[in-house]
Amino acid sequence: MNDVLAMILAGGRVDELLTLTEKRPKAAVPIFGIYRFIDFVLSNMMISGIDNVGILSQYRPYSLMRHIGSGEHWDFIGRKRGIRILPPYQGIKESDWYKGTADAVFQNISYIEEFKPRYVLIAAADHIYHFDYRLLYRYHIENDALVTICFTRVKQKTPWFGYGILDKMNRLVDYQEKPKEPPSNLVSMTVYLFQTELLLELLKENARENSHEFGRDIIAKLAGRPRIYGYRFNDFWGYARTIDMYFKTNMDYLKNKDLMRNWPVRTNLIEGCEHQDRIPARISGDIKNSAIGDGCIINGTVRNSILSPGVVVKEGACVVNSIILHNTKIEKNVYLKNVICDKNVEIGESASIGTTGFEIPSKEFGDLLKSGITVLGKRVFVPPRTKIGANTVVYSTGTIKEKEIPPGSTLR
Repeated sequence: MNDVLAMILAGGRVDELLTLTEKRPKAAVPIFGIYRFIDFVLSNMMISGIDNVGILSQYRPYSLMRHIGSGEHWDFIGRKRGIRILPPYQGIKESDWYKGTADAVFQNISYIEEFKPRYVLIAAADHIYHFDYRLLYRYHIENDALVTICFTRVKQKTPWFGYGILDKMNRLVDYQEKPKEPPSNLVSMTVYLFQTELLLELLKENARENSHEFGRDIIAKLAGRPRIYGYRFNDFWGYARTIDMYFKTNMDYLKNKDLMRNWPVRTNLIEGCEHQDRIPARISGDIKNSAIGDGCIINGTVRNSILSPGVVVKEGACVVNSIILHNTKIEKNVYLKNVICDKNVEIGESASIGTTGFEIPSKEFGDLLKSGITVLGKRVFVPPRTKIGANTVVYSTGTIKEKEIPPGSTLR
C-alpha cells in the first residue's frame, strides 16, 4: 500500500468522558489496562504496510505526542516510513484551530501533496478493532470506487453514530449522522478510503461552508452518487463515546481476554510505566476474573476489575467491577465498587467509594452518570474514611475536603 497516505483523526476531547478527557484527548485515554485508544488504529496501519501516517491532534496533545514518540513502537521509522503529529498551524488565533474533522484534513493539504498518494485513508483514533486495511484497499480497487466507507453492524441503535444504507452492490444509498431515529443498523467506523483528487476537491468545497465534519458534511452528500461504496466489517468492533460505553467496553474485555491474544496490538509500555521497567505483579491477595498489570502489588481482594501497571491494593481492601489506572494506591480496608479511577490517585484507609446511591443520577450529568459508576480524576487524594456515593465525578481537584460526598455529586 505504498500509494496510500494515512491520516488519523485524533484531535477531539469528547465531553461525554468527563474527567477522563480533562487533561488528554480521547485518543490518549487508556483502555484495557495497558493500551490507549490510538494504539489500535496505529497497529492496524502497521500490519497493513502503510508507510506514512499523519496524526491530526489539537486538544492538549502533549500526552499523545509523548505516547507516540518517534513511532518506533509501531515500526514507523526508516528512510521511507514515518509518523507526524499535525497540530493546527494556519494561524495564531483560537479561530484558526481545527473547526471539525474535515477542516483538520483541509488544513494539512500540503502534507498530502508532499507525498502525492493515489489514495488517502482517513481513520478515527477512538475505535477498537483489528483490521488489515489491505482488504479495504483491494475492495476499493476492485469496485473502481472513488470513496469507500467502512460500516459495521450493531445490535442496539443509539444516536451516537453515523448510519448508512447500502444497496445489494454495497453502494451508498443514504447516510445520516447521529439521527434521532437510525435508518439502519449499519454504523460508520469513521474509516474512509478516498481517491486523492476527489478528496482534495471535496475539502476545498467544504472549506467554503459553515460546518466541517466528514460524516455530516461530506459523506452524507456523497450518498447516491456513482462509485461511492460501503465496506461491511464483520469482526469485533468497540467504541466508547460515553462513560457507560467506556465502562462496558472494558468489562467486555474481561469476558473475552483471548480476543487480544490474536491481535498484534502494540503500545508504548515505557511511557505508560513512567520511563521505568516494571517487575512482574506481586500477588498475595484474592483475585478473580481480573486483568492485573505489571508492577502491581495486590494484598487485598480484586473482583472483575482491570488494574493498570503499578497499582497497589493493600490488605483488607476490596476492588469490585472497577477500572484502576496506573500507579494508583489503595490503602487498607478501602472498598471500591463500579469505580473508574484515573492515574496516580491515592485512596486513604477505610474509604468507601461507589457503594451507595446507585439509583441517584448525577445532578449535573444526569444523562451520563446514572448507572452507578463513579469517576475519579488524575492525582485525586481521597482522605481516610471518606465516603463517596455512586454516580459521582471528581475532577482533578487535589485533596477531597469533605468526609462524605452524596451520590450524584460533581467535585471540581
